[in-house]
Amino acid sequence: MIEFHSGSSNAVNSKAAIIECIEGAFADGDKADCRLLVIHSTVGHNFAQMMAGAKETCPDAEIIGCTGSGVIGREGVSEAMRAMAVMAITGDELAVAATDGLNGANSAELGEQLAGEVKAANPDVNMMYILSAGLNLSGDKVIAGIEKVFGADLPIFGATAGDNGKAKGTFQFHGQSVMEDGLILVGFSDPSLEVLSGVHHGSKPVDGVIFEVTKSKDNEVIELDGKPAWPALLERFGLPPETTDLAETLPITGLGEALTGEEQEDYDNPQILRVPIKVSDDHQSFFLPTSVSEGTKYYLMQRDEQYIFEGLDRLMQRMQKELEGRRPVAVFHADCLARGRFTFNRVLKDEIIAKMQYPLCGDDVVPWLGVYGYSEYCRFAGKNHFHSYTTSLFPIIRREVA
Repeated sequence: MIEFHSGSSNAVNSKAAIIECIEGAFADGDKADCRLLVIHSTVGHNFAQMMAGAKETCPDAEIIGCTGSGVIGREGVSEAMRAMAVMAITGDELAVAATDGLNGANSAELGEQLAGEVKAANPDVNMMYILSAGLNLSGDKVIAGIEKVFGADLPIFGATAGDNGKAKGTFQFHGQSVMEDGLILVGFSDPSLEVLSGVHHGSKPVDGVIFEVTKSKDNEVIELDGKPAWPALLERFGLPPETTDLAETLPITGLGEALTGEEQEDYDNPQILRVPIKVSDDHQSFFLPTSVSEGTKYYLMQRDEQYIFEGLDRLMQRMQKELEGRRPVAVFHADCLARGRFTFNRVLKDEIIAKMQYPLCGDDVVPWLGVYGYSEYCRFAGKNHFHSYTTSLFPIIRREVA
């Protein structure tokens, strides 16, 4: 039977931090029993020292993880330059596959390849956890590749990596290796477990601003309304086309794609969000972390703080209803770095995290691991989806025994 344990640390020394995380996760338990160690770290840590410390402390564990602009544990959120959190998992009902080299063109191929490796190792997988690179991929195609092996009924959840908000490079961990274009799949097969999914974003469309993709390839948007895509998008903000500082443009260039009526109700939003995550060298086109079809229409979206908090309240009400009084045995969490209360020229996240953790956990100690990455894998309306700018929560619960 799979069991979950979580811990976090703000220690500056990377080896000391990972040991503190693991010691906190297991408390009086035996950390030698760890079979999978999931690490989230901010980019300031020394990854080689971190992973060496993880291997030394949990010698039989498979080590995976990724960076983010901040980490979230049961103790709360930390966006320190050196912050770390882990989920340590015991039990044998799991299988892991990983590779480097992910990009927008090969996302479906690599998703299918790794899913095949997971299935060969454990054909009884009943849920799939994903960590991947954040800057050059088609997340929807990763999902399509997995579903080609396991079918569309398999719940898929997880996150893409992040950095410190600069969109310069994200990192993924597997064993003692650090990847920048990695894809990691974890299949869980404990029959007593199931994963729930809850998601909400906090953006609304700007009145009358709709773009049509008139030329695209894979995940590259080449033209909007017949014009070079990146200059056409920046023109709406009065920014010059040579603007390529994504730290400046990420908060304002959200694009919304319309959902069907059924999807809108379950998602609690009319649009699913996409984010320009990379600009071409000639500053004429941009890349989304999803594949793009010509003829797709995108609404220009803007962050709405009241909508963020009202939507979160509705999300927690839906999740509590689905839980039916049960406490999760663990919670995985993928979040957007721009969600929270904007105060003193920064987004403060402690309040919004507390509004998630207390309704789900109460006063109980529930293992919790989250990351502020660039996009999220989250199921809703009976389908696996990939999206950006959201809070996505994944409580793991024990099935009720008849």
